[in-house]
Parts: sequence; structure tokens; C-alpha cells
Amino acid sequence: MKYHIVEEGGFCLIKVSGKTRKNEAVMAKGGLSPYLKEKGIKVIMDMKELEKFEPTLMGFLNSIRKEVNLLKGGLKLCSLKPEIMNYIRQNRLDHIFRIYENREMAKKSEWRGCV
Repeated sequence: MKYHIVEEGGFCLIKVSGKTRKNEAVMAKGGLSPYLKEKGIKVIMDMKELEKFEPTLMGFLNSIRKEVNLLKGGLKLCSLKPEIMNYIRQNRLDHIFRIYENREMAKKSEWRGCV
């Protein structure tokens, strides 16, 4: 997977693209850690350009979620393809992750208590 990280209007926007690799969580930790430092950080993960879903993606997302939680911040996912959304619902992960249709809806939503 490739990551494009932008700080935009008080949000850390992470756009992911490409295919999920087998050890994505480990690889991502090193690349994203420098951006996940600010207490109370608001992270929006835009998955619109993700090409192929692999279940290892959940390990990656959970790793990011834990990092953000330690900072007392919030993580929201947006632009999920139906295949990913179905997997999340079937495995009851929609109780852990906040999911929005697009980036703008995620930005405008309530951020308090989203940890």
C-alpha cells in the first residue's frame, strides 16, 4: 500500500492506495509514526484508492487506531469499498471504527468521544 499524508485544516488526512501487503501493519508503523505524535490528533483515513482488500488491512487499521487512542485522538475511516465495508460489518468491527461515506462527512461529524 502507498500512503499520502497531508495535514489539512486541523486534520491528518491519510490517503491509502494500491494493494495491501501481508505485513502491512509492521511496514506502516514506521512510515506513519512520525505523523502520529500530536495529542488529540484527528485522523481521517481515506480508502477510496485502495485497489485490493486483504484481511491483513484490519491489522493495519487496528495498529493506527491504537496509536491514535494513545494520543487521546480520533480515527475515522471514509470512502470504503463495499467489499471492505461488508467485511467490517460481518466481523462486527463497525463498533470499533467510525465509518463515513466521504472525507467531508468525516470532517463535519462529531469528534468528541470518538476514541
